[in-house]
Amino acid sequence: MRIRWIILLYVVLEIAAFAGLTAWLGFGWALLITLGAAVGGYAFLVARGRRVVADLGRAARNEIRPTEPLPDTALLGLSSVLVILPGIVTTVLGVVLMAGPVRRVARPVVTAFGAKRVAGLVSAVGTRTVFLGGDVIDGEVVDTTDGTPVFQRQLPPAH
Repeated sequence: MRIRWIILLYVVLEIAAFAGLTAWLGFGWALLITLGAAVGGYAFLVARGRRVVADLGRAARNEIRPTEPLPDTALLGLSSVLVILPGIVTTVLGVVLMAGPVRRVARPVVTAFGAKRVAGLVSAVGTRTVFLGGDVIDGEVVDTTDGTPVFQRQLPPAH
């Protein structure tokens, strides 16, 4: 039921924005501005998407901390949905959400929301044990070879 209200609000908001643009500038200009915002939003989305993918690659190579591009990836996903939805209001909102200053403000919120969701999933999964079949063999793990400790390989620190 809640999703119906969100869709109804979206449709009413977009129709009101287009009607307001039409009354203010005329139908031709309103249509041109709406199409221009969509094309500009797609171009901005592609450019920002390339930067996020490049940041994910840098994190995979351990050049930056792996947690840095994650909030940007979530924001890019939300921005993509907003830009792809038809209408001037959602397109402008999606482009604004991809802008640098807004992303910097939204990162801590997205990180906190993501951490809360992951903690909830971990606690829900942690209460259950799933066996996929096979044999369980009791034993012990020996961490030494010939009486000398085995050192684990350490990854280089992230920059």
